[in-house]
Amino acid sequence: MDESTLSDGAGSAVSTVPKQNTVTTMDGDRPLLAFFIPDLSVGGAEQVAITIANGLVTRGYDIDLLLSRASGELRSELSEQVSIVELPPSKTPVVGVAAHLPFLATYLNKRKPAALFPHLEHPSIVSLAINRFLSADTAVIPTQHSVFGHDVEATPKDQIVRRIVPRLYPASDQIISVSEGVADSLVDRTPVDRSDISVLHNPVDVEQIRGRARQPVEHEWVENDERDVVLFVGRHARQKNLDGWVRAFEKVVNRNPNARAVIAGKGPCRAQVQTTVEQLGLSDVVSLPGFVDNPYRYMTKSDVFLLSSQYEGLPTVLIECLAVGCPVVSTDCPSGPREILSDGEHGTLVPIDDMDGLANAVCDTLADPPDSDRLRSRADDFSPKPVFDEYERFLEKHVFTA
Repeated sequence: MDESTLSDGAGSAVSTVPKQNTVTTMDGDRPLLAFFIPDLSVGGAEQVAITIANGLVTRGYDIDLLLSRASGELRSELSEQVSIVELPPSKTPVVGVAAHLPFLATYLNKRKPAALFPHLEHPSIVSLAINRFLSADTAVIPTQHSVFGHDVEATPKDQIVRRIVPRLYPASDQIISVSEGVADSLVDRTPVDRSDISVLHNPVDVEQIRGRARQPVEHEWVENDERDVVLFVGRHARQKNLDGWVRAFEKVVNRNPNARAVIAGKGPCRAQVQTTVEQLGLSDVVSLPGFVDNPYRYMTKSDVFLLSSQYEGLPTVLIECLAVGCPVVSTDCPSGPREILSDGEHGTLVPIDDMDGLANAVCDTLADPPDSDRLRSRADDFSPKPVFDEYERFLEKHVFTA
């Protein structure tokens, strides 16, 4: 793909790697749509942004993906049909994505996308702030991925953003919420009206997941049918309460010496998780393989997936597990697990911080696993076709006819 640039008028440039097509109008092909996220590192919001961009481009839309850094483990999953727009690096890192204000303004004025979909709160407030000062016709539609106001890891910069969100979010042309619980949190904690929020579930390519799940796993416990494997895959962050996860597993292995734990992923709490494992004397029964590039092969071979989160948005990892028939035990946290698991019909829900309850639920699931075909059928509800059909109806209502 050819590389070109957009100047901000002050000698700096915004790097773009466009497809070989042009921005169009309603009289021709679909208008240009833009997505904005900091980078393509491993994370739920990043994975969702990629999946949506890839899905919409296959339906005939022109898609730009704006990035602060065009890097990250997930970049290889981005379709070559999606144009990457890399914004210039900030000379003051503490400012973060706010440093992109002039370049974002240049982009909107020159490319004129029909809609800009910022993912995560930092890009959202920057996009909304720009929109206040431009006379562009671009609709700004933030996507809210997690329950608002529940971030236990908020940095000072995050806390500032949280104070700005209630002031700027009402200026959105519409807000996409990934679950009903996330929508409720915005209504409860911001001046946003419920009528200005549309719930669109995250699309999950269940068939691709099932295909990749058939690949072999190079892990002695996962490949051993005589072991009862309890799995976690995700970011090692305080939100996930992995310290509690390990303590719950300690209770499981005390009752079931054949049980083994695999905690895959990375994040700021990884060292703390390792310390807890060692302090509890579980090093021989808990494996921390780090980031795995194909978690689905772990899911399909594991006996139960355990999620101990304090809060979520719509945890895609649970849908991925259901897609390959892996049983799920999850905290009944706000929000998403209850929606995905159909009020407990397709997995066990346990109150937050109830480690005894989590351990009991894991042991019960190991002893009497649910029907895997029912789990796979539930995952199909989140497959791309029905979700992207909803996205197109959303676009027709809130973008193309606005």
